[in-house]
Amino acid sequence: MAPLLEQNVTWYCRLRWVVAAVFFVFGIAGYFPEVLPPIGLNTDTRWAVVLAALLCVANTGFLLHNRLFKRGISGRSIKVNLWTQIVFDLLIVTALIHFAGHINTGICFIYLIHIVLACIFFTRFESFLVTLIGIGLYLGSAVAERRGWLPSRSIFLSFGEELNYSTSVFIITTATKAGIFAVIWYLASRLSGILRNKEGELADTNRRLISVQQEKARHMLRTTHELKAPFASIHANTQLLERGLCGPLGEDARGVVKKISDRARRLAHEIQEMLQLANLSSEEAENLETESVDLAEVIEWCIRHVKQIAEERKVVIQSDLSAACCTGIGDHLKMLFTNLLANAIIYSEPGDTVDVKCTSDAKKRAVVTIKDWGIGISADKLPHIFEDYYRTDEAVLHNKDSSGLGLAIVREVALRHQIRIDVWSELGAGTEFRLLFSC
Repeated sequence: MAPLLEQNVTWYCRLRWVVAAVFFVFGIAGYFPEVLPPIGLNTDTRWAVVLAALLCVANTGFLLHNRLFKRGISGRSIKVNLWTQIVFDLLIVTALIHFAGHINTGICFIYLIHIVLACIFFTRFESFLVTLIGIGLYLGSAVAERRGWLPSRSIFLSFGEELNYSTSVFIITTATKAGIFAVIWYLASRLSGILRNKEGELADTNRRLISVQQEKARHMLRTTHELKAPFASIHANTQLLERGLCGPLGEDARGVVKKISDRARRLAHEIQEMLQLANLSSEEAENLETESVDLAEVIEWCIRHVKQIAEERKVVIQSDLSAACCTGIGDHLKMLFTNLLANAIIYSEPGDTVDVKCTSDAKKRAVVTIKDWGIGISADKLPHIFEDYYRTDEAVLHNKDSSGLGLAIVREVALRHQIRIDVWSELGAGTEFRLLFSC
């Protein structure tokens, strides 16, 4: 609650600086006869300068108090600060209404601004108190002028010293305006109450959804962990059978074992990617410590890691790597670049090259580009490539073994590290990923 109150205090203070500036400009304009009289306004604007000065002094005090609050003043104290601001503003508005003119202007409706703001920021009872204070100040100043305790004023040159209206007209006029204040408070507070309830329901639903999503992630993590060992065992045993270490196999049996081995290897890889994605999305990932990382070294490690895939597919990796540091989690960045490099290799044709460049821009931010000349991605499918399990038709035809999770992992790492990724691609002409690091 305290941070919200602090935000309200800051917001009110910023608005008050603007109002003070308007008062000051209007007050200074009164000292130049050629400015206000031609538009029918009074040149006696000293009161506006005084109000601007009061607003500036008060605002300075409120901001100093707010700064002290950040150092340990209680939430109750900051609420006193906020209420002091409101009462002070209502007094300033009352003074403004008096000098501008109660009867011959509609400036008294400025009270409505504070009433509506109070309905937004405060409880219904608190906003009702603000409304009562505003009505009381308005009626008090109006009666004081009517009884002659305060001289009648106006910003208009045509305003006379005496106002010829009866007591009944005065009562009806002031009562009507006070009634309008009350009606506006009722409507605004009711609407604000409905919005608060809806906001509470939405926050409740959001919390439940987050809880369900976290439970789903934990369940997937447990399930994939349990599946990882059996598939690794199946793959290891099928390799023993393929190599003839458990006795000779016929051609038909060897073919079946190879299919089992390939499928087990593919499923083990998919499980590994699911585990990586689940770990990146978990709460624990948010608490990992970051460190200074040289991206050139990370990319060199990733190139060595995917070198076998490149050799199998007869794809050449050309690298131009300059030292470029950023703050992040080394293992996560390795996952990001490994997936991007593997994709570039897999979706290239034999004999193609994959160009990797690491450098820094004029603002010392790390920039990495990975470009291939492979099958490419059509423009209509490009916005979906970072979605879980998404694969284009061309990608499926080119490589049936992919899980569609590689770029989802890239997406999660990029979000964690605030990396901007731009992608350019053309079907049949290759793809380029450009990564801009904020650190």
